[in-house]
Amino acid sequence: MQAAGLGLFLLLLPRTGLHALPGSVSCSQGLSCRLLEDDVLCSPGAVGLASGPVLVPTQMTMESVLHCAAESDCSPCVQVKLQLAVLGPREEVAGEGTRDGPGMDALQHQDSGPLRSWVLLSVRTYPSSRCVAIEVQLPRALAQPSNTVGSMWFHCFEAALRGELHVTSYTSPRYREVLSQTHRVPDCSWPAAQAAIRQCQVPRLQVSVGTEHVVVQLQDVPVEQNFIVWFYWNQTLELKGLRTERGTQNFSLPSAQLLPCLCLQVWPDIPDPPRISRCPFTQDPAAWTRLWAQAQLKLHLTGERLSCSVSVPCVVPAELVPCWRLKRAGPCHELPHLRQAVTVPSLHEFGTLQSHPNLCVQVWSVGQVQLMQCLQEGAMRGQPADFLLMETRDPQGNMLLCAVERGTCVPLGSSTCMGVGVGALEQQLRWDVQSGQCLQIWRAEGSLVGTGWACSLEKYLRARWALAWMGVLLSTFCILLLLLLKKENLKGWLKMLKEDYSSGGGLLRGRRILILYSPDHAGFEQLVSTLACALTRLQLLVSVELWSRAELCAIGPVQWFHAQRLRLLQEGGTVVLLFSRGAVAKCTEWLLWKPGELLPQDDPYSAFSASLNCILPDFLAGKAGGRYLVACFEDLLQPADIPELFRSVPIFMLPSQLPTFLLALAGTAAGREQKSGLKKHSLWISDSLQRAIKECQLQEPDGHCPPQASALPGSRQVPMGAKSEAGELSPPMGST
Repeated sequence: MQAAGLGLFLLLLPRTGLHALPGSVSCSQGLSCRLLEDDVLCSPGAVGLASGPVLVPTQMTMESVLHCAAESDCSPCVQVKLQLAVLGPREEVAGEGTRDGPGMDALQHQDSGPLRSWVLLSVRTYPSSRCVAIEVQLPRALAQPSNTVGSMWFHCFEAALRGELHVTSYTSPRYREVLSQTHRVPDCSWPAAQAAIRQCQVPRLQVSVGTEHVVVQLQDVPVEQNFIVWFYWNQTLELKGLRTERGTQNFSLPSAQLLPCLCLQVWPDIPDPPRISRCPFTQDPAAWTRLWAQAQLKLHLTGERLSCSVSVPCVVPAELVPCWRLKRAGPCHELPHLRQAVTVPSLHEFGTLQSHPNLCVQVWSVGQVQLMQCLQEGAMRGQPADFLLMETRDPQGNMLLCAVERGTCVPLGSSTCMGVGVGALEQQLRWDVQSGQCLQIWRAEGSLVGTGWACSLEKYLRARWALAWMGVLLSTFCILLLLLLKKENLKGWLKMLKEDYSSGGGLLRGRRILILYSPDHAGFEQLVSTLACALTRLQLLVSVELWSRAELCAIGPVQWFHAQRLRLLQEGGTVVLLFSRGAVAKCTEWLLWKPGELLPQDDPYSAFSASLNCILPDFLAGKAGGRYLVACFEDLLQPADIPELFRSVPIFMLPSQLPTFLLALAGTAAGREQKSGLKKHSLWISDSLQRAIKECQLQEPDGHCPPQASALPGSRQVPMGAKSEAGELSPPMGST
């Protein structure tokens, strides 16, 4: 015992010359402890055998806490917690190592004094180390071998922000393995440190954005504390510093530099300070708008290879989207399966794309088109109005062709974007692709992406026009022959010309109307064409879906309807709702729609379906008077079948009420002579409509025309200027 006491005395010799925070110890109930020395030399030594029960640490945990000299003048330190347990006596057994001794029986026969243990805590941190000695006592009556008897806390070891401490714990003498653990002290992001440690008391930033400059103000600056502020762009590859400010509290930057990647680093003007970085503009919409306003997209052609370069001040994720634009001012439709995710700024090469005048590239970010650039016409092969096809292969290896429209691939039989039906040209287009008469836009890569081809329809359109003009000449010859055979009809026709075709049309000249109808079938569209042609001859400016299929496909039915409606409102025109069974069904479906249900499915190529979303609110709000007229063909639909909502405006049955219908389109009071002229014109219009209706009714006994075989524009549609089966001419070239 004397040797052990002498060893402990030598071990606890205090170290001099080192500054340390004053330490304190505390124990849980049942234990008593006191700090012997807070800075001594210590060493673990070898493990020895206990001759009786001993008190040893079994588990160690650490926690970062604050040591405060004043309320806002604290420093970080580390508090250590030890779990203590009683280790029974151990003895050496020959050939079997050591084993537990007699346990509780031995404890009861030992000295009745408390169990006493000397615990050492050693901490190493750059560039110093420290060791404290603590005495712990436990009444012998509470000693239970192999059970935890309580806890001890040491408060605390001095540490630095972001510092790392390595702590070991053992007893002297040592009876079991050394407890060892490493603890890292948090930085100024630690909530407890931000208000208590002066080094972490960073000012708040207040940003004021002006037209030309951005002012950054430091608020809540600690007294007698200067700060340095560094403005930089947080790039992925490198940090691009803009400027560094010192001493003042207000800083100014040009507004052009306020971008999403603009960050600020603030630190106190002291040696080796902690630094706080803030990037407050990453979610600022104005900063993103400013970023893309400074960005540039350029397309490059190297031979037939296409590449693009995107320059932008900040490094941001984006998507490159090749697209196809038919018209200079029209929408650009994405090419399927060619979208690529990139990080800009960068230079990207489209390995599968070939140049074409209709080809454009878009840069998408945050779900929106931010940049777009198109190739210049005349600098490459191909015509701007070429038809875009995609070639794929079925499982048997046979060629399949489809038309690329609105970012998807549709069968040729359903394609309408060129304003003509191309289903009948499938074999010719297949031959053009196989014989190399089409230009390859992109080549196949993978199972999803087919090969893109741009094929010209000009030769097929020329052939159709030639046939159309031959039909016009033949029809004209037939009409003249019929008139010569019926001299009385010829005299009446000449008399009509002598009276001036527009004698009653002085009221109608230049009046604009928009006819909206449901394209139920080819026979009904022929009726609409007959009526529209007749109104055009009365010098009305007629807009009808049937004559605008190419434009409607290029910009979409909703945009086409809004453009026509805006022009109509500006010129004081009228919308004519021409009801059929299909129109009644579509209106009824919209009127029965309830909130929370799916919207009725619209026909993507029907202006009538697209217009219901704007027309119905006008009728529901009672604003339809003076803007709308309702009409129907009396032999195909009864007025009672028209939904009651649309009866708030005049309803005209055609052709019996044509005179009053024309007066309503005039919109102003008509004199006696003008009414007489309109009545004469209504007679021949009525005859034309009756012939067209009868022709449709003869096709089916129940009086309904057969369903249209295809919704393609051009089905049963005669060329411009050719005579229809009902005896009416298609509109002149100037009609819309």
